[in-house]
Amino acid sequence: MKRITLISSCLILSLVFLLTGCGSRKQEKQPESTTAKVQVETTKPAESTTAETTTKETNTEEDRDGSTDAYFTGYSLWVNLAYCVVTAYECYSDGTQYPIRAMACSCGRTGQETPEGVFYTSDKFDWGYMADGSWAAYVTRFNGDILFHSVPSWEPYPGNIEIGEYNKLGGPASLGCIRLCVEDASWIYYNMPWGTQVVVYTDYDNPGPWGIPGTYKVPDDIPQVRQWDPTDPDPGNPWPYYTISIGPDYITLPTGSSFDSLYNALSITDNYGNSVKHYAYINTDAVDFSMPGSYDIYVSIYLGSTYAERTITVVITE
Repeated sequence: MKRITLISSCLILSLVFLLTGCGSRKQEKQPESTTAKVQVETTKPAESTTAETTTKETNTEEDRDGSTDAYFTGYSLWVNLAYCVVTAYECYSDGTQYPIRAMACSCGRTGQETPEGVFYTSDKFDWGYMADGSWAAYVTRFNGDILFHSVPSWEPYPGNIEIGEYNKLGGPASLGCIRLCVEDASWIYYNMPWGTQVVVYTDYDNPGPWGIPGTYKVPDDIPQVRQWDPTDPDPGNPWPYYTISIGPDYITLPTGSSFDSLYNALSITDNYGNSVKHYAYINTDAVDFSMPGSYDIYVSIYLGSTYAERTITVVITE
């Protein structure tokens, strides 16, 4: 995701608070229904001495055990760049914190790495408009032009995601921002108050207490669902109604047949009539095409948020 700078009066106000020490981190600010123009950053901004110092202070086991000031809002967000995982914690005044959610993300790619350090959430926007013409939803700022937000879209409404970028979730891909699926970006947007602590760090030994979350992959050759985030709660999202059928119950083949013959006999289609066989996993290890008999094969397919599986009997005749 491109680094972006939201140009708004909210930014000016928040900068004044930050630089002058005005305001309290205890303050909670509800998301405003706004759309903001932002400027794409094409180079990585220099990290400040303060950020570097803070990074060293927070990369200790003591801090990772919860000894932070994140209880100002009752939550903290920890971004492990090594595994592209965001872990949300519920925090208490005694310094303890407990994980409540793990989210796969895309952090900054090579040469555009996400700066490490301790930061705090501030401005929020429904949609952010980028100078290159793309958009991002559920935008939450936490470090200047470094933001949490959804995978970029072509237009400022659901059903326009950039498929190639969406399928990179779980790995570095952005220009520094933290990209998330809509479900996770909106969860941060609505549940993390203004001033929530964000710790960005790198730990190759431990992805986080809840491990590495799975991600959905969106097919680029199925027009009915191809530009929808499967996690988007928008009522127009087709993924909740997307189904896959696998058949038939039995397949009969002559001795000496091959996997290609078996593959051609399979029918794997979605509810729109599209063949999705090429996305299926077909386990034929138990089949001996040279020996007459009855064999079971296992077929499974995972597209977006839809999963289907079936055991099919294959009869090899003499």
